[in-house]
Amino acid sequence: MKKDHHRQVGRAPDKACASALDSAFRSLSRRDHTRKELAVKLRQKGFDRSAIAGALERCRELGYLDDAKTAAIIAGHLAENGYGPLRVRQVLGQKGLDDAAIEQALVCCGDEKAQVLSARRLLEKKASRLNREADPWKRRQKAYRFLAGRGFASTVIKSAIADI
Repeated sequence: MKKDHHRQVGRAPDKACASALDSAFRSLSRRDHTRKELAVKLRQKGFDRSAIAGALERCRELGYLDDAKTAAIIAGHLAENGYGPLRVRQVLGQKGLDDAAIEQALVCCGDEKAQVLSARRLLEKKASRLNREADPWKRRQKAYRFLAGRGFASTVIKSAIADI
């Protein structure tokens, strides 16, 4: 007997769709995926478009596939690990999320003031390394490059390195 999550309204799922759905469930049991990521994984496993579409729709119906929730989780994780909104936006865009989901997820990065505080905390952690550089101008350049690589905007970086 098939599991309830395979049951579709009005008809039994075909074998390919059921197999794609099982594969999708296995992927989603490990971690959250965006719709695009899951579609790519299923395509790489050799499923056809209709099986993929059916599996994605069923996962969405069951609440296992939610791009907005996944975007918020990823953005929150990146922000907690010291990444700025530019980097968060880039990562979410690479995962195939739409602009609306990305904008909604970027709330976790806070306003400019919160971003400056976050950037300063990162610089405090890196202070011993930065202080090896005797030339203040070069020290500021290193700090600027580091924060830019982390995805902070130039206005945030300038405020964060003002005291260096």
